[in-house]
Amino acid sequence: MHRHAGTWGNRGEPEHSSSPGRMSSRGLGVSTRRRSTVERHDLGASERRWVGLVLLAASLGPLAAITSALMTPQISQPPAAVPTNTTPIQHVIVIMKENHAFDNYFGTFPGADGIPSNVSLPDGVGGTVSPHWINGTSTPDLPHSRTAMLAAYNNGSNDLFAVVAESWARGLGNVSVGYYDRRQLGYYWSLAGNYTILDHYFQAMLGPTIPNRLYSFAGTSDGLGSNAIWLTKLSSPTIFGQLQRRGISWRYYYSPGLVVGPLPAYFPEIASHSDMMAHLVPMDQLTTDLSTGNLAQVTYVDPSEDSFVSEHPPGDVAVGQAWTEDAIDRIMSSPAWKTTAIFLTWDESGGFYDHVPPPQVDEWGYGFRVPMIVVSPYARHGVVEHGTTDHTSILKFIADNWGLAYLTDREARAGNLTRAFIFDGAGASTVGDVAPASPVGAGGLWLPTTDSLTRGSDLAPARKAI
Repeated sequence: MHRHAGTWGNRGEPEHSSSPGRMSSRGLGVSTRRRSTVERHDLGASERRWVGLVLLAASLGPLAAITSALMTPQISQPPAAVPTNTTPIQHVIVIMKENHAFDNYFGTFPGADGIPSNVSLPDGVGGTVSPHWINGTSTPDLPHSRTAMLAAYNNGSNDLFAVVAESWARGLGNVSVGYYDRRQLGYYWSLAGNYTILDHYFQAMLGPTIPNRLYSFAGTSDGLGSNAIWLTKLSSPTIFGQLQRRGISWRYYYSPGLVVGPLPAYFPEIASHSDMMAHLVPMDQLTTDLSTGNLAQVTYVDPSEDSFVSEHPPGDVAVGQAWTEDAIDRIMSSPAWKTTAIFLTWDESGGFYDHVPPPQVDEWGYGFRVPMIVVSPYARHGVVEHGTTDHTSILKFIADNWGLAYLTDREARAGNLTRAFIFDGAGASTVGDVAPASPVGAGGLWLPTTDSLTRGSDLAPARKAI
């Protein structure tokens, strides 16, 4: 039975800033092209129209905000006294990657609430499909709009992932139930084994990248259910405004190639003040700040989907993992490490199967489970934490650590990430070395060579320092 390729797609909800098979790292100095294991359908007229809208929005949205900011005087009021930390953590770093469900990355991780045995799901073409290991390090992109996720959720049955994916393009139903394991994700699995992994951590809402990222620093999407951020008037306060007013240093690193620009720039409390906008910096500044000890107290790292290191399909997960490894290695080598907590997570599940129905706390979510690994000298060693948490739990940890008010009711009701730590006054704990995925080269945050990407299934691609 013929199905229209866009039945459950992201039309009007632009999720893909690069063409199929290509991930760009504009601003990081490398542009590469590789083939996906399954080719997506060609762009139709409607897709081309929303690409045009994206580019138009890119020219009007962030540019207008930045221009306005540069013309607006700074907030010169003296900051309030810096709050005393309630824990030994003096630096919080949020690294948010892209588009993988918990079962897709950790569904076979020992001790976790992983993929059940004998799972059989409808495949959308009259048969069934079961979870299976992915023999490789990349897949095609999958439908992951709010509409697609609500359909896959199926009123809590969580059984229509393959049906939704297959309706988008032939062969994607089987892709949607695939999973990786230690063979591809050795470094991530080592992190999880040495620190704390949360197996009931959920994306904030059923929906794509941008609204979920908004929840991570605003506690709300302001009603935005798609990636069309330029169509919504954002008015909520953010954690960044709170930090600025309390004199707590912060920085938001973003991929310069992101079509819509740095997301905090869409909030008036940031866009209208040049001193706030100065905290939104390109990703390559991260290497410099780590090497010079210029690490803010609160740091958000957003490699985003336009950078192939984000792991957004069809990006190579081995490439993204190694980028993360290099970044975390540099953090661990910095003087700030002994008082740092890293929250490594993924913005949303990307259309991949996850077997745990998300609790519905309001009309928006939660969404499906995504991985969360807490990396810190104070993190519990080798623990799988089962408590329910989501992206707003990050906000709650920051607020509790520095004595800030909660931004939203969602944040106030969120599960607490402190259960992943041991704060006993004895100082930083000692954990075993994390097994590297492959050797780290000298220089800046590494990027793969073009040749390494064309090799496809290599688990340890060659690195190029920049």
